Amino acid sequence: MEKSALKQGQTLGERIRILRIGLGLNQQDLTKPGLPVQVIELIETDQCEPPGEWLGHLAQVLGVNAGWLTGTDETRLRNVAEGLAASGVEMLDAGNIKDAAEILQQTSDFARNYGWRDLEAQIAVDLSRALQMNGQVHSAVDYSLRSLLSLPSRTDVKSRLKMLILTGNALYTASNFAQASLLYDAVMQEAPDDSVTRVKMLLNKALCQLNMGNFDKARQTLSEAEEIAQSLQDPRWLAWAFIDLAVCDLGQRQALPRVRGYLDKAQQFALEAQDPAAYASAIHDQGEYCLYQKQWAEAEKYFSEALSYLQDDNAAYVFILDDLAELYIHRRYWRKAARVIQQMFRVAIKVDSPRIDGLAFRRRMQWHLGREERDKAHDNFVFALNAFNEAEHSFEIRQTLKMWESHPSWPRDGNPN
Repeated sequence: MEKSALKQGQTLGERIRILRIGLGLNQQDLTKPGLPVQVIELIETDQCEPPGEWLGHLAQVLGVNAGWLTGTDETRLRNVAEGLAASGVEMLDAGNIKDAAEILQQTSDFARNYGWRDLEAQIAVDLSRALQMNGQVHSAVDYSLRSLLSLPSRTDVKSRLKMLILTGNALYTASNFAQASLLYDAVMQEAPDDSVTRVKMLLNKALCQLNMGNFDKARQTLSEAEEIAQSLQDPRWLAWAFIDLAVCDLGQRQALPRVRGYLDKAQQFALEAQDPAAYASAIHDQGEYCLYQKQWAEAEKYFSEALSYLQDDNAAYVFILDDLAELYIHRRYWRKAARVIQQMFRVAIKVDSPRIDGLAFRRRMQWHLGREERDKAHDNFVFALNAFNEAEHSFEIRQTLKMWESHPSWPRDGNPN
């Protein structure tokens, strides 16, 4: 049946029934789990007003959009939806993350129900970003993947690339490093001539490989990133390439001479790029290098300086605290170590990340092992494993097991207080 055969002024139930009959469908054809035939009958007789989810399902089965099905002025509704989306973006830019995520989610669902796939695709980028910033990592992953798969074929390349990157970032935050790496590869395949995008994706891919413990693959990826950054003469990307090259060795607890060279270059380029995050990361890694060299005073100085560049509401801050706690445990500065570990737990509440919880529990486990308090150490060992398991971070699980099984005995060269 043609849409034009339906008359203005008909009720929603009448429109659904007439259109269904015209398409040769029966009421059972309109059902789905949670929407039985008895309810379809109530809807068609206008005894039940379907919520947005049911309306969207009925419109899809009947081959129309929800706006046309309800007889509503679609242009006016579309303008309202676009205005709500713009308000959500303004809230996001202003730092009102929670409200922005809620408004964008509602607007996205509204656009989906009315079949406005182009508008849904536009909202998808900002919604995915809002959900990640709001700590709703798994929701961001689910939504991003769903939106990515349903992008209309006419979506412009720039919007598609943004969605691919945000989906990759959501997967990375959820510790799904293998899938995130695949999406970063997809971005590079779709933008082969964009050198800036390529170097960004190579750096992201290398971080995935580092988090999976694939240090040799990460080094190869970073060598390619460094080469492109050199051709661009962009100090920011050069800084991060050298930082991550240093991490390839430090992640294996190897304080090789070349690490110092990487980090000296990283600091230089970070200053040139005026990138505080890169500079703080380079300083942190300098401290980690000194820690593995047992240059305690130098390491503490670097860690303290790196902390001064960051706010105590992000994961990078906790990583530095983690190394500082290790330093104090090595030196048997138990009270100082305990204070830093407690600070890790406080920051973990702000960050709301199971991986960060795992780091704090693992360091507390180490603290109790150093004091030969095995039962308490075991409790924290279990808590750490549970947290890393929730984060689905297999590399951290392996590191925790390795640390527990080795039962490290710290050198007694420090002050017991």
